[in-house]
Amino acid sequence: MEKIYFDVINRNFKPYQPSIFKLYQKLGSFAKIYQKLKEKKELNEEADENYKEVLKKLGVEIVLFNEEIYPQKFKEIDSPPLGFYALGSLKLLEEKKLFLAIVGTRKASTYGKNIAKKFSQQLADLGIIIVSGLAYGIDEYAHLGTIEANGKTIAVLGEGIDLALNSPKRKLIEKILNNDGLIISEYSLNTPAMPYHFPLRNRLIAGLSDGVLVVEAPIDSGALITANYALKYGKEIFVIPGEITNKNFEGSHNLIKQGAKLITSIEDILNEFGIDYKMKEKLKKLKLSPKEEIIYEILKFGPKSIEDLSKEVKFSIQELLIILTNLEIKEIVKNKEGKFYIV
Repeated sequence: MEKIYFDVINRNFKPYQPSIFKLYQKLGSFAKIYQKLKEKKELNEEADENYKEVLKKLGVEIVLFNEEIYPQKFKEIDSPPLGFYALGSLKLLEEKKLFLAIVGTRKASTYGKNIAKKFSQQLADLGIIIVSGLAYGIDEYAHLGTIEANGKTIAVLGEGIDLALNSPKRKLIEKILNNDGLIISEYSLNTPAMPYHFPLRNRLIAGLSDGVLVVEAPIDSGALITANYALKYGKEIFVIPGEITNKNFEGSHNLIKQGAKLITSIEDILNEFGIDYKMKEKLKKLKLSPKEEIIYEILKFGPKSIEDLSKEVKFSIQELLIILTNLEIKEIVKNKEGKFYIV
């Protein structure tokens, strides 16, 4: 019932509501918040058990603030959602990979669309998860590029998921879902997109990502709001330059003047995060076995002894020795003082 109570509160008090957040911190339960609001007669509608069936039929799940699947990155921003609605592969939120937002104007040029698609393809091909807002223009091409690379992408909406499914966005949503992607929104079902929803939506895009790539942004672009949130949250900001006379890049160029990193290739982004592009290319050529990939992914996060590895995977010590020896022969890992490192 906690999720149903959250939903009715969310429908009555649209995001983001600091007063409700304070109540949650004090009471620690949506059921208790619901009762308190009901006593004060501050609810226009009451909790409905049948709502579970509506969500189930759509395949939409509610993720609450206190659940393990709730992203830690959201908890680190100053206005975290108390919960959100999700459709698709929730396991994406648990991935220990790089999350990069690609954002820009809806009225994008052919140049901007091509760049968004090219960069998202190349980044997704390296296992980076692409986050965007499912809007037309740059967002759309960021999602499409990721899908074409068979990568994973997360779309953050500024409306109810059901309404997005009943809009022209449905085709793109289906492509995202068919590729094990994820759609999320902090807005309850049947909530139409409103202009003031998108700045709030943009804080979640910035919050969920490790960095933000602005592809094409005029001076009044919502992408600049995402970049400002990213700056506030201590995230990396990258910008694709354009023609200095093109007004569609005025906002982009202002970001560069303010210290954002000018980007001309994905290597510029990878270097900022300490990712060895050449190693990625090498791995693709070597075609690691599934078990070798598992060990490689673990070692990416730091050196491990064979005992450490045996605790994380169900391989025997003998099997681990064979795998590690093969990775050493391929010059992917090295053994130093009893610990294995990525070269």
